[in-house]
Amino acid sequence: MIKVPNSKILMKLKSNNQVGDLALVEETHTLYKWDGANWEVQGRTSFDVSLYELNQGIMTKAPEYTQEQIDEAIKLIQDYVNPIEHEYYMLLSNERKYYTLFDVSIPLDAAKVPTILPRVENEVIECLKSLGQIKSIELSDQGTIECWVTIGDNSYVYYFFEYDEGVIKCQ
Repeated sequence: MIKVPNSKILMKLKSNNQVGDLALVEETHTLYKWDGANWEVQGRTSFDVSLYELNQGIMTKAPEYTQEQIDEAIKLIQDYVNPIEHEYYMLLSNERKYYTLFDVSIPLDAAKVPTILPRVENEVIECLKSLGQIKSIELSDQGTIECWVTIGDNSYVYYFFEYDEGVIKCQ
């Protein structure tokens, strides 16, 4: 979702939009949805709401991911993770105080690894499933994978990202 100051600016944003993209015009508190050719009015809010709160409401009402969508998300995570460039990734929700670190480093001596290690993309999906209903898994504009999970009557965002700088190896 994007946030723009007024509808004039929104109407200039015609390229790089995907069907279903949402935009909030701050001046009028109006929500728009891209239909493939135009921005369609979805509704107005009579109060000031943060972009995160708006996304929470949308994701809470969204349907749970199908197996086909989960398979696409697995492919997205596979393409995102590069064990040659990065050894550690994190799944994080500051709001929920949730942090899981994934070690994807390639062992120097694979013969010393006693069992086949699980694939990170499957583990990320299992972590998200254990939390609640998966509603969305997409690459964000910030270069992270943004995951929305509904727990009870509310949805929360989780980010999956490279975390090499957050790990200090010691002897």
